[in-house]
Amino acid sequence: MKALFNRAVLAALLAVALIVPAVPAGTASAAADTSAVLRQAGDALLSSGIRSDWDAIAASQAGYELPASYLSKLSDAVRKDAPAFRNVTDFERTALAVTVAGQDATAYGGIDLIERITSSDRMLSQGINGPIYALLALDYGEYEVPAGAKWSRDKLVAELLKAQAADGSYAFAGEKAGSPDLTGAALTALAPYVGQPEVKQAGERAVAWIKSQQDKDGGFTSYGESSSESVAQIVIGLASIGYDPAGADFTRDGASLIDKLLTFRGADGSFSHALPLAPNAYGAYQSVQALVAYEKFKAGTGRLYSKPAASVSVRVEGPSSTIGSGVTRAVYALDALTQVGAAKKLDVVVKEMSFGKYVDAIGGIAGGTFGGYDGWMYAVERRGAWINPSVGMGDFKLSAGDRLVVFYGDGTKLISRIAAEPRQPRDDEPFAVQVSQQEWDYTANAFTVTPAVGVAVSAGSVTVTTDAYGNASFPALPAGSYELTVTGYSPSKAPSVLKHAVPLTVGSTKIKFADEKKIAPWALKSVKNGYASGLLSGTGTGEAPTFSPKDRLTRAQFAALAVRLLGLDAGMDAAAPSFSDVKAGSWYEGAVRAAAAQGIVSGTGDGKFQPDAPVTRQDMAVILARVLKLDATAAGDGSIRDLAAASAYARGSIAAVHASGLMVGDSAGNFQPKAQVSREMAAVAIVNAYESLK
Repeated sequence: MKALFNRAVLAALLAVALIVPAVPAGTASAAADTSAVLRQAGDALLSSGIRSDWDAIAASQAGYELPASYLSKLSDAVRKDAPAFRNVTDFERTALAVTVAGQDATAYGGIDLIERITSSDRMLSQGINGPIYALLALDYGEYEVPAGAKWSRDKLVAELLKAQAADGSYAFAGEKAGSPDLTGAALTALAPYVGQPEVKQAGERAVAWIKSQQDKDGGFTSYGESSSESVAQIVIGLASIGYDPAGADFTRDGASLIDKLLTFRGADGSFSHALPLAPNAYGAYQSVQALVAYEKFKAGTGRLYSKPAASVSVRVEGPSSTIGSGVTRAVYALDALTQVGAAKKLDVVVKEMSFGKYVDAIGGIAGGTFGGYDGWMYAVERRGAWINPSVGMGDFKLSAGDRLVVFYGDGTKLISRIAAEPRQPRDDEPFAVQVSQQEWDYTANAFTVTPAVGVAVSAGSVTVTTDAYGNASFPALPAGSYELTVTGYSPSKAPSVLKHAVPLTVGSTKIKFADEKKIAPWALKSVKNGYASGLLSGTGTGEAPTFSPKDRLTRAQFAALAVRLLGLDAGMDAAAPSFSDVKAGSWYEGAVRAAAAQGIVSGTGDGKFQPDAPVTRQDMAVILARVLKLDATAAGDGSIRDLAAASAYARGSIAAVHASGLMVGDSAGNFQPKAQVSREMAAVAIVNAYESLK
């Protein structure tokens, strides 16, 4: 997958307009265009493949989009491997990788990596590497330290100050001689805290040691050799704390630290560990990081490990329509707007007052168009919910995945919820849409949610206005994919609500299964209705779906049915029970955990779920009774002839589902409690349950 250099980062890093020829391999020049060198080094790093989290961190810091293959591996690794990590540095490295991937390290793959770091009992088991990378992980994502954590930022900083040698250097555990690599890394971690006098003094002592140890050729000798990694870590540390790595203080015999770093560069842009030149993974990513740190220092755009620009979507809503939209990377909301505005030619006019910057006009539409307090405002949707910004757009820091909406409003409310009932209507049934709106209550310091009255709800060519309860009644629509779009436009004033849309699927009852002749007549309608309602899924990969009606239903499949029936979120819930035989990343993992979290399904003992085991009729009765909260205490009315053959735990549930008509017996009055359930049997029961919930 080809990586694309991010335009926003290019603007910050590649400030030089003309690209001068690359420095020949093995040579250096104080006038070298390090931005061009960085680009070539980044390309070389990506072309060799993202082989480690550190490769990914360096590539992202250099402005490259990470390949989807790496992101998938990262997700799998966190779920599978992270729970068993022993070293705190493994959690720290992974947290950094999750952050550059644009995700939240406090809730990724069902694990709070930040909590694991700050509660670690092994913080010092690898010397000061633990505190160094703990600070980098915390500060890179600007994460809050959990209440009651064992390790606060202050304690981590104090640990680094305590570990500094009298000569100003830092050494690896068990070693007396100072290490350039570790001293540079310690400076990088301490950089955000140099406002504290004791940290400032520690930084000055470390810088003095670095000056005293620099070789005549501009590099450093460690363990008997001069390496690119030692130079790279010193460059990163100095640039982070505000010193110029190419300045006179770090130049020996005409060779600066940057010059020395470039001597390890090959003709293809890759970097070597040492001389003679030979591409090396450690030298590659650390040299890329050093070049990024230097470019950021020159441009004044922050430290290497300052909060990375977040990938966010931006939508601009005018008084009567959407004006434009796009995706960009930015730290602040106003920057995101201006970047997308420039790309879409929206003519964003920003003015500055005593209270800060504000948006005066977009696309020629200026504030006060309707003669009131109307003007340009903004809202941010984060993780599916609106948040209430307490600062202006120029000071609001974005998080990866945020949806920034800049809109023209005046008392305009946000849409809280758009819910269709049923969730996936069939093409033969009318449906209702309930719309809620929200606005910030400054007294209660919370959003107040009310029905959205008199707003337009559209699906395809059909538009319905909500009633006094926020409800809109729709006729049956043809099968297909729609967007339920809510608007509150008016010709004489700002919109009453901010335009919002959610997807809607209308299922087809006219579906033809390739194996339809195998479906029993008593089950056919339920199978088609269940499929159209999104409760049932087909099998096979052909053009026409198959249903495999006689196949046995497994415990994993029935868990998925229960989750669909109740509309539960099948995402990873950290608090949900886990089972040793539920494979991480399997199609059923989320459904099993969601159903178990709700108490709908349970394990079979010894921490197992047995996902491939067949479901019996008595087990299905128990689960349906739980889903529908039926009274399972009744002994039955005697109409089930073989009730005594059922297990004791299931008899009350069997009586309950039988009495409700959800599951019935055979013509002889037998329930057959221990018979295995087929897919068509399950279709009838699940559709019956679905209809009873309407």
